[in-house]
Amino acid sequence: MSIATELNLISREVECHSLKNCINPSEGLLGVFFHTELQQAVNKADTVPALMKQIALQLINEIPGVDIQIYTDGSKNEENQSGSGIYIKTPREVRNIKLRNPDNCSVFRSELLAIKAGLEAILNENNYGAVWILSDSRSSIQHLKDWNNVGDRTGISILKLLRHIGVDHEVHLQWIPSHVDIYGNEVADNLAKQGTAEPLCSTPSLTFDEIYSIRKNKDLKTWRVPPSHDWYKRSSPGGSIGLACDRAGQTALSRFVSGHLRSCSFSHGNKVFPDCAKCGVASASPEHILSCLRLSRETFETDPLLALDFLRVSGLMDGV
Repeated sequence: MSIATELNLISREVECHSLKNCINPSEGLLGVFFHTELQQAVNKADTVPALMKQIALQLINEIPGVDIQIYTDGSKNEENQSGSGIYIKTPREVRNIKLRNPDNCSVFRSELLAIKAGLEAILNENNYGAVWILSDSRSSIQHLKDWNNVGDRTGISILKLLRHIGVDHEVHLQWIPSHVDIYGNEVADNLAKQGTAEPLCSTPSLTFDEIYSIRKNKDLKTWRVPPSHDWYKRSSPGGSIGLACDRAGQTALSRFVSGHLRSCSFSHGNKVFPDCAKCGVASASPEHILSCLRLSRETFETDPLLALDFLRVSGLMDGV
């Protein structure tokens, strides 16, 4: 890492990923439990929301009143503004927290930031039983469950908080279904959406995956922009050339303009063309065909149908 820093290979805009374990493998996370399923394993895609809600509430209602419940959620809007929402229910009070996260921050990291903020908010609490993190992000819980391989800054901070709180209290990270009208989850969801509109106090670094996603989305948008040249009369990239001719004609034009004629072969890495069917004097390369027909390359772009007619009349269509 130090060598990479000296060579300026590390950008300050990219969050560093640690390769060291922040938790001693021989000790583990005592008192911390990860639950990626409800008490009754169900598939959300195949289960009606009312039943999902009933199963989730059955679990939530069994949580003792002396325990702390922390509902967390993350959100990102169309402008790539992200936020986190936290609804905390302690034996004595209820607290709402909304946070603005860095622009382009992924929903996954917003979920983790919500968990981190929720744990930090109860550090000074006392006289309570266990702690329940109730999150609708199964991937976040699975990520933290694999604590031996966690290297992101937010994940490491959460693991340290879990280890600290887990010394005196059990901590349960429990997955719950989203959008089934569970009160705490709905409050956290609304707080996360409100968080996207909060002022951005700083510009923290993004993870490599987030920067990769930004670049990928920009490239995808660029690729989807239709070519501006008149020759490409198509609705979007990937479609056929919009000409009033059959597919064979469209293919012939594409082959000719790109130089990949059907009659072309290779010898020792060089292109070899057969004799011109019109003049029989020279090889029928694209350049020679243009010269033989007394056409310019612009003709294939400005009047492609005329160029096709010349190829057919001259008996050159089969080679193209």
